[in-house]
Amino acid sequence: MTLLEQFVDCMQRGDNVGLADLFDDYGVLHDSSLIKIGQDTMHLEGKMAVEMMFHHKFGFNGGPFPIFSPQYQSERNVWYMITYKDQVVPVSVDLSAVTPEGKIKRINIYPL
Repeated sequence: MTLLEQFVDCMQRGDNVGLADLFDDYGVLHDSSLIKIGQDTMHLEGKMAVEMMFHHKFGFNGGPFPIFSPQYQSERNVWYMITYKDQVVPVSVDLSAVTPEGKIKRINIYPL
C-alpha cells in the first residue's frame, strides 16, 4: 500500500495513531478544504499535533470521516469526497514532500 493509500485508509478507519505514524516528527498537514464548511484552514506541524487533532476530530465526528470514491491520480495525488458533518466536500490531496525514510514531510488538502 502506498503512503497516500495508507493516509486514506487511516482517515476512513478513524485511526489517529496510525495516521500520525505516517508523518515525520516535524511533518506538516495543511487542510484548506474546511473553508467549504465555514471553518478555518487547519495547519498542523508535527506528528504529535496530527495525532492529538485527529483524536479530537474523530471523537467529535463520532468516528472516522466518511470518504467516498477515492481516485488515485498518482502515488502523490488522490481526489475523493469527504463528509464533514452533513456536507460533502470534494478534495484533492497532494503528498508534496516525503522524507528519505518514507514519512510524510508535507501533505496538502485542497477543495475542488
